Parts: sequence; structure tokens; C-alpha cells
Amino acid sequence: MGDDRVFCDEAVRDGILIVARNAGMTVRTGTVVSSGTVVWQAEEKRRLQRATEATGLDMESAALAAVAQERGLPMAIVRTVSDLADEDLPLDFNLFLRPTGWIKGMQAIIVRPSSLVGLNRLRKQSRVAADRLTEWFHHYVETDSKSFRPSR
Repeated sequence: MGDDRVFCDEAVRDGILIVARNAGMTVRTGTVVSSGTVVWQAEEKRRLQRATEATGLDMESAALAAVAQERGLPMAIVRTVSDLADEDLPLDFNLFLRPTGWIKGMQAIIVRPSSLVGLNRLRKQSRVAADRLTEWFHHYVETDSKSFRPSR
């Protein structure tokens, strides 16, 4: 297994942390693992967390970080959390990623109508996460971001 790690620029990361802490936000730093599929079961999330010591899991950050590294651009990842490692998502969203996905996804909801409650919970949690990220970004824009020069 190769080492696909991409490291955040220290100056950019430090600037991000300063902005978040000055805004009174809870901050965690660490490894973000990207997966090519939706990791929707808590058991699998925890297994990945133990195996990688990751503080976060997503599907996007690795691709963005790889492009930044390829182009020699300083980068850091800012994420908010919509679902925790101990939570199952209400259904397997990978169903929706397949060619016949919407049909299979809707069938999964019809077969298990209780998943609607979980979908509503996830909608609310996602809204809170999006609001927090927006709040951080507003603070970042209002800060003299020139003082957070990328290291070279």
C-alpha cells in the first residue's frame, strides 16, 4: 500500500486555526481520509478511524489536495461534521451512485420508511455543519488573511 498522504501547508493551517479559535469554534486537527464510496455504517467508520487514526472522513479532500500538490499550491482542509463516527447514516447512499441508483435508493426508503426520520436528522445536522463552515469562512474573510502567508 503506497503512501498517498498530502500534507497541509503549515502557515495556512495555522491561520485557519487562529481564525477558528478567535471565533470561539471547537477545533480538531489531524488526518482526513477520503473514500471512493460513502462510508455509511458506524462500524466501518470506526474501523477506518482505528486503522488510520483519522479525525475525519470524506469523499472529496484527497482529490482536491492531490491537485493542489500537483500544481504546487499551498492547501489545508477545513471541514465540519454532519455525521459522527458512532452514527449509521439512515441508508446506503452508495445506491444512488449506481446507474439505476435512484430506483434502488427509493426502494430502500419504501422498504424501510423509518429511514425518513434518519434522513431528516441528517438534513438538520448537515444544515448545522454548513452554517458553522459559513460562519468560519465569514470570520476568515474578515481577518487580515495576508498575515497567513503559505510557507514555501
